[in-house]
Amino acid sequence: MGQQLEEGDARAMIQANFIYQFAINSNWPTEVKKGKFQIVVVGNENVFKHMAEKYGTKPIGAQAIEVVNASAWSTGQFAQIIFIDKSKKSELQKIIKEGKSKSMLVVTNWEGALTAGACINFKNVENSIRYEMNELSMSERKITPGNKLLQWKVQ
Repeated sequence: MGQQLEEGDARAMIQANFIYQFAINSNWPTEVKKGKFQIVVVGNENVFKHMAEKYGTKPIGAQAIEVVNASAWSTGQFAQIIFIDKSKKSELQKIIKEGKSKSMLVVTNWEGALTAGACINFKNVENSIRYEMNELSMSERKITPGNKLLQWKVQ
């Protein structure tokens, strides 16, 4: 018999896959296309584990991915993508404020996060994990979502 995935594990796997899709299907400004493509996961061990295991060796364009597990956001840190779990929602405003002028895609997973400044927020729609997008927030950060991302988002 196959291994039974726990509910949180399946959710983490899907969210990790979406985060990878956000990375490869967005148009990033030239200045963040150098060095490593950093994805920081704040407060969710399962999403970090799936990201690192499944996508940690895949490139984003010419950049190697570096997946970082963080219990909190460090001031002065930069990452192309930051995923903030709802258990760490108190970190959001600090990250939004610091990343306002930087090309950082802020991804969250709780109701109301988009209006608080997140770029993409996961939500449950009819028992499946989907996402909503704040295109204004993305454009302020000079990140352009690709057509696939625009087609897949919840309208």
